[in-house]
Amino acid sequence: METFDLAVCLGLVGAGLLDGDTELGALNTLVRGSVGDAVAVPGGDRLGPQNAAEAAAIAAAAGYPVPKQALDNVQAFVTRPGSADTASLYRDLIARQPTEAEHIFGDLTAQARPLGVPTPLPDATTVAPRVHEQRLSCG
Repeated sequence: METFDLAVCLGLVGAGLLDGDTELGALNTLVRGSVGDAVAVPGGDRLGPQNAAEAAAIAAAAGYPVPKQALDNVQAFVTRPGSADTASLYRDLIARQPTEAEHIFGDLTAQARPLGVPTPLPDATTVAPRVHEQRLSCG
């Protein structure tokens, strides 16, 4: 399996060079809907920001702190009421196509374990597409 270089990935996150696409994909995957769908239900407005905060904690523990403005921007992006935004990863998921989730979320959570950072939402984000991929492989 091809994996991302964790240091490069976390360095990009920490430098604020990644936009909200990864967190958008995480939110869409967790709620099986758009940003607006998530924000429209009780507790949905907290899910995206919490997941982003957990990802930022992983980056910080690896020595790549996320600038506050970058985290604020991502958290605002995943809490916009009425937003129809969805990530390509989510669109692949609902179209019953293979996704890149394992390469993004799976590798990140697996390599983050030695850092000792709690990652309940990134873990859930990883498990949901794994179930999807397993179903695809079983026909």
